[in-house]
Amino acid sequence: MLDISCKMNLNNDMKKLPTYEEYIKDMSLTDQIKFYFDVDIDNYLGDPWEILAECAVDPHWLSEFKVNFKEYLQEREYIK
Repeated sequence: MLDISCKMNLNNDMKKLPTYEEYIKDMSLTDQIKFYFDVDIDNYLGDPWEILAECAVDPHWLSEFKVNFKEYLQEREYIK
């Protein structure tokens, strides 16, 4: 069981988390995609062009990606 001081520290840490906009402001779209898919291009066994092909075919891909990326960051507590 967490004691009160530990709970307070957890709450304080949550307050310090950046917003989505603050977190990604210096990230290129490429960096966001790499982060989201956890892709190390040099060691990636799949075809990174498949990701790009999906972008080219689906006109809603970018907006859906941004929603999914934000949820991903929130779930992992990178952002508020």
